[in-house]
Amino acid sequence: MLFLTNSAILWTSNSPFSDMDENILQEDIGSVVADEFSPTFDCFRIKADANKYVYPGTLVATPIDKNHFLIGRIKSSLEVNPHESASRAKVREALDIEPDYPEEKLSTNIYRVYEADVIEEGILSKEGEAIKMEVSEPSDMPKAGARVFIPTEEVVANAMGFLREEDKALVLGRTKITNGDEDQENPKNNVLLKPSLIQRHVFVGGTTGSGKSYATGVILEEVNKFKIPIIILDSQNEYIGLAEGLGGVVLKPGDDYKVRLSSLTEGEILGLVPTLPEVGRNLLAFTFLQLKREIIRGERGGFGLDDILIEMSNNAPSLQVNTNSLQIALQRTRSSLERHRFLGDETNWKDLLRDQPVVNIDCGDLDQHQLQLVIGATLRELQHLRKSVEIPPYVAVLDEAHLLVPEGEDSPCKQVIREGVRIGRHYGICMFLITQSPVDIDKKTIRQCNTRFIFALEPDQLESIKGVRADATEDMLQRLPKMPVGTCILSGTYETVKHAIPIKIRKRNIESGGKTPDIFTEMTEKWINKKK
Repeated sequence: MLFLTNSAILWTSNSPFSDMDENILQEDIGSVVADEFSPTFDCFRIKADANKYVYPGTLVATPIDKNHFLIGRIKSSLEVNPHESASRAKVREALDIEPDYPEEKLSTNIYRVYEADVIEEGILSKEGEAIKMEVSEPSDMPKAGARVFIPTEEVVANAMGFLREEDKALVLGRTKITNGDEDQENPKNNVLLKPSLIQRHVFVGGTTGSGKSYATGVILEEVNKFKIPIIILDSQNEYIGLAEGLGGVVLKPGDDYKVRLSSLTEGEILGLVPTLPEVGRNLLAFTFLQLKREIIRGERGGFGLDDILIEMSNNAPSLQVNTNSLQIALQRTRSSLERHRFLGDETNWKDLLRDQPVVNIDCGDLDQHQLQLVIGATLRELQHLRKSVEIPPYVAVLDEAHLLVPEGEDSPCKQVIREGVRIGRHYGICMFLITQSPVDIDKKTIRQCNTRFIFALEPDQLESIKGVRADATEDMLQRLPKMPVGTCILSGTYETVKHAIPIKIRKRNIESGGKTPDIFTEMTEKWINKKK
């Protein structure tokens, strides 16, 4: 619901609001036309006034009566110009003559037609000096001949579920309304999302160079505004500068960041000691599960390598493991696990999240299996601490998520990520999944991410996300590869973002990370000149 003081809509001369139109109507652009396709309950076509242009995805409105109007979303357009038919153009070419017909404004047969989907209905009522506006499901059909206009920011915000106060919102950019917006040096941001949407998880998808990492940085800047701790599991060194710029810390597995063995699963620890004979594997598995049960019963907080080796020795007699087999098992277990430098004493997450607004785990030097192990163990530790309310709510950012929750196959961290997405909102665990390859990511997982930022993608990748596109039209998706860098389709569920719409991501406050190296300059300055 929206209250507009001293505002109304300009569509009829006898409207009770006719003297207060400036806060409803931003720009008149044309009128509804009648043809074999329009108008219907679902869509309407607009004959645009001369020199009036709008982008695909722009919200427009048209009145039903003095108290009701329909809100539509532009999906396609065409120009009618009989002077530019193929035959006429060929005649001019053959005779070498210039076009001599009048411009659109003076012509009687040159015009542009836009098509819009009906998405909402606005209802106005007057309460004293204020006008109350509510948005509901459309129940009327557009009227042929009615004027069409671009509504003001207040109407757009209400139709999309955006907020109006920047300090209470995630300020991410703006909707692309008219061509004139591109001429503004600092256009006003109007995409103000509810902060609570992060509890229902976020998905960001786009090909390399489309702007997905940049947009993720903008979102994290906004989350940081609300003092919610951010943990970035950074597989490509994309967010190191952002973490430091926000006053956070960067930790490197094997150096100043380690995960405890107790955070692994049985299958993971056995996979780290592949040379154990069967008797040794059985002994290690038995001991590992015994120690895990002790954690569940509250008899210990965690365990490391020394604890495992001690308990393996204690358990050997009961499992009828002879001395020689025990020594082989102990030696190979120790040597194999010590090779993985990221295993060790548990990181003190309570202190980290108390002192640091952002924690970036720099996983760039890990191979894929190590990456999955570290991320799986990290998320299990965090989830356990959060469910017992030992740490505050947090946002976990997973870059290259298709490597972590792959479609159609298992991984060491897939189950814990799925669980985090499934139960996270009940415990204050917010998951951000970023990928350049949606076709390779588990669809059950991304379907539970209720807010999605979809950047330019290849056709096969677009096909793979059709199940999570909300009400984004086929035309909107097909235009994605043609969108400029930094422009995406924002979509979600009705609780987060009411309707899919193209948006332009705002500029970052902290410019860092994610830049492709200039290999040509490096070759010239470091290698070619060096030969000379």
